[in-house]
Amino acid sequence: MNVDSTKTTFYLRNSLRARLKAVAAKQAKSVTDLLTQGAELILDRYENNGDKEELRQRAAKAREQLRRGLYAGPSAADSADAILYVRQRPRSKGTKKR
Repeated sequence: MNVDSTKTTFYLRNSLRARLKAVAAKQAKSVTDLLTQGAELILDRYENNGDKEELRQRAAKAREQLRRGLYAGPSAADSADAILYVRQRPRSKGTKKR
């Protein structure tokens, strides 16, 4: 037991407690270890909401920047038309068709 820990009592449904005990046994851990791990995951989830919002904003900016880059300049269809359908130049009078 850790010196800086506190004993806490709370109620769990019997079915949840049984599932915790089964998982703890399979993982060779105690139920307390699993509950501690779960509490840390929940705290990370809720305490890092500011970070998530910043990441969402940065992702939105990146998507917008990508869109602008993708749609800038001539379209691919215009470039393909220029390559595929090159205007036929009129032949000079000095050349004969064989």
